This record gives sequence, C-alpha cells and structure tokens, in this order.
Amino acid sequence: MSIERKYQVFVSSTYSDLPEARQELMLALLSLGMIPVGMELYPTESNNHWAMIQKLINECDYYLVLVGGRYGTLSPIGLSYTHREYVYAATKGKPVLALLHDAPDFLPSERREATREGDVRFNDFRKLLQQKCLVRYWNAPADLAEAVRKGMPALVQKAPSSGWVRAATSDAASDLEVQMLKQRIEALEREKEELTQGLRPPLEHLARGSDRVTLGYSCNVFIKGDCKVSSAQTSMTWDQVTACVAPQMLDEVPENVMRQALEEHIARHALSDVQVSMPKAHAVRNVVLDTDSFNQVKIHLRALGLIRKCPPRPGRTQVAWQLTPLGDQAMSQLLARRRS
Repeated sequence: MSIERKYQVFVSSTYSDLPEARQELMLALLSLGMIPVGMELYPTESNNHWAMIQKLINECDYYLVLVGGRYGTLSPIGLSYTHREYVYAATKGKPVLALLHDAPDFLPSERREATREGDVRFNDFRKLLQQKCLVRYWNAPADLAEAVRKGMPALVQKAPSSGWVRAATSDAASDLEVQMLKQRIEALEREKEELTQGLRPPLEHLARGSDRVTLGYSCNVFIKGDCKVSSAQTSMTWDQVTACVAPQMLDEVPENVMRQALEEHIARHALSDVQVSMPKAHAVRNVVLDTDSFNQVKIHLRALGLIRKCPPRPGRTQVAWQLTPLGDQAMSQLLARRRS
C-alpha cells in the first residue's frame, strides 16, 4: 500500500515588496500537496513573535526562502528577519530551497534597497544562499510555479523527510507488525548497550572531573554596529559539561536538547572568548556549537558511563539520550547543595 505523505514548508520572504510572488508561491506548493506556513499568516507583532517563528520552523520538513530585491527589515540582532530565519533553519538542519530573482538590479526602485548599506547586506545574503542552498531563479511571479515544481521534488529527493501521514492510511496488520519490530529493536538496543559497556576503556584512562576540554563554536559578532559570523573556542572542565547537560536528561531527550544546554552555557562567556581575537567586539549572538565538538562531548560522556542511547520510540525521528544511574549520581554530587 502506497502511503501519501504531505510535507510542511516554511516560506520566508520580505513582506511588502513580494505579495504577488508570495501568493503564486503558496498556490504552487498547495498544487504539489504540500502545506505552506509563514509569518504572513501571523502579521501582528508581539513579544513572542520570534518564539513563534522558531516553533513553526522546528515543525516544518523544509524551508523555502523567496528573495526579490530587498534585504528587509532588520531584527534586533542586526540581521533582517528573513536572514535570521534562514540562519535558524540552517542551524536546525532544515533542507533549504532558495528562490532568487534573476535580475534584482532591474527591479523598480520601491522593490530594491534604498541605501548603499542595504545593497551590501542584500548582496551578501544572496551570495550566501547561492553558496549554501539548492537554488532556482525567477523573473516574474508567474515563473514561481515552474520553479517550485522543479525545485521542491529535487529537494525532497536530496533530503527525504518523514512528513505527515494520515492515520487512516495504516491498517491493523501493519500496526501489529510495526509494534513487534519496535519491541525487537528495543531488545537489540539493550543487548548492544550491554556489549558496548564491556568494551569501553577503563575509566582511569579517560579525562574527567577537573580535566578540561576545548569546544569550538560559531556565532554572530557585533563590532561597531556591524555583524559578522565568526568562529571561537571555549574551555570547560568535564564536571562543568556534566553539570550543564545532566539536569536536562533525567528523562529521554533528543540530541538538540543536549546541544542547546551547552550552547546556552557557552553564550554566557562567549563575548570574553571572542574578545581574545577581536577586542572591539561588544556583543555576541546565535552561538552554534560545532558538530565535532558536540560529538566529542556525547561520545565521551557515554564512554564515562554517564549517559546511554535510548531505543527508538514511535513517532520519534531524532536520536535520544538519557542519564544512566551513574550519571544521575554524578549530577547529584556536582549540583546538590551541601550543608554549611
């Protein structure tokens, strides 16, 4: 039985200059059976505006950015809202399709940036999308239907996603088979964890406690009002790493929760790290831990026996982790307050 999947697509664009193009784009996505969402559906500014954007992007399977000739309104961190949405989607690993106007310099003046600074920001953003994303070009709003019909299937093929499936498409026999397979997977995962435990190196040979580890990350650095992406490093003890992630892992959590806990800790000291090489930096935003550094933390905590990989669960696509009893004990020793 073939199961029809529907994919949710977050559409990001500047607002006032692209109403016709955005409408054509939405209709093209709907014609492909996809579910478009975007902040034009929530035009009212509010205190939780950015939190709502993050939630929508997190829930989407794909991210689509429509670019005409404007960089757009600047957000509080110095990037336009469209640019900021793209950065967030990229850090979350969302597959991205960029639809770029093929001749933005020939657009009417009201649909282009009015200042030289705006032009520079726009061109930098456009080049970034050309380097990092799957790109399709358009000239008139009517071109977008063809661009979407070619671009989205290519993106789905390149980066398959789980999408949405109607519950009615499954049957009782399939459900029973899936349940049995899941139980078998859980049993095999437990066996694997027990075997792995016996193959780990002796603890006395592993860094721990006050031993330090260097973690790399990227961030937006602000110098005299300008914003640029930079790389930096921070040093933490393994006790600090454990104390940072352990409280989040009393129950099973996906990897992004562990990563976010580390990034929030690093962000509190990131300005000092960055000022070592850029002493004029006055603010740091959007800390993103390097994948190699995160993997180092994850593997080392597992080798110490503090965390374990959890078996797959229904409806969960991300790898999940949880504290072991030893990890729970280590957390209590590090964080519980002693009597004076």
